[in-house]
Amino acid sequence: MGFEELYDKYFQRVYNYIRYRVLARDAADDLVSAVFEKVLDKFDAYDPDKPVEPWLFAIARNTLNDYYRRRAVRGGLSIDGFEERLASGESVERSAEQSEANARLLAAMGGLSEAERELIAMKYALNLSGREMAEQTGLTESNVGVTLFRALGKLRDRLGPEGI
Repeated sequence: MGFEELYDKYFQRVYNYIRYRVLARDAADDLVSAVFEKVLDKFDAYDPDKPVEPWLFAIARNTLNDYYRRRAVRGGLSIDGFEERLASGESVERSAEQSEANARLLAAMGGLSEAERELIAMKYALNLSGREMAEQTGLTESNVGVTLFRALGKLRDRLGPEGI
């Protein structure tokens, strides 16, 4: 598989993964660009006999970790895109409700470990199966399942049953 094919095939999944973890659209766009720049830089060193997804998402995960370390950001709420939503005709009330829901979710997610947040992003942003998550993280399938179950329980406790 060439770089262009890899880009075409995985761009949307990488974008969704990063966008799920970074609310600011501009920052997410920049991070996705950085991921694919790193992939291009390292593409010649990639072993085509190995699966591409774990390698690609390890680069995405490391890029996100670098972003958070550099900025010392741990889940702040961004208002990026607020004007965009208003210009699109979305009601102010609906936009405010969504922002409040996002703030509650971010606050609840902030109480989870990095591993728990990572698995939730893999499950809900990338739609990966337990087996795929286990392969990418090095955990067992049962460990992935238990960790997700406990993380969702913590979120349910913090947000209430209707909040998830």
